[in-house]
Amino acid sequence: MDSVHYANHVDGESRRVFLVRYQWNRLRTWWKFHLLFPWVQYEGFARVMAHVSFGKNMDIRLGRNVQLGRYCDVACDVHFGNNVLVGGFVSFVGRHDHSFGTLGKTMWDGKREKNGVTVIGDDVWIGTHSVILSGVRIGSGSIVAAGSVLTKDVPPCEIWGGNPACKIRDRFCEVDKERHLSFLAE
Repeated sequence: MDSVHYANHVDGESRRVFLVRYQWNRLRTWWKFHLLFPWVQYEGFARVMAHVSFGKNMDIRLGRNVQLGRYCDVACDVHFGNNVLVGGFVSFVGRHDHSFGTLGKTMWDGKREKNGVTVIGDDVWIGTHSVILSGVRIGSGSIVAAGSVLTKDVPPCEIWGGNPACKIRDRFCEVDKERHLSFLAE
């Protein structure tokens, strides 16, 4: 069994209540990934909130300590790193799901193209109501602001936001960035 880390508990919450919630999440994770979504691979503790959906037979992999908020929709191939926080109502969608440039053919009948795998690094936070297009890489230590539409790669330890998302600022100065990435690599 994984060791329980009490650092991530609500202020004022007793250890007993935290343990009950932790065990409930482990049970819910087992139920979802063994019975409802058996194609989803996971390495460790995951907190998957209510109404999260995973595209059938997609290549979806969750590292350790991954949280997906309520109503997230994972509709493309995504590989999540470790210690990842995803807010509610976040959508991971295929960039090339519907072809629209063929004359005499409806979008409905359009050819689907390869979307590529979306890769989420370690220690990433994706804010509520964001849309992540397939094939992008979000570098370790990065943050995607709430309500963003991410269409391109995010380098490590940067904060991005907007529609389309662009760099807002660095999360750390260059020296601290290297120290943080070294910490994550341990």
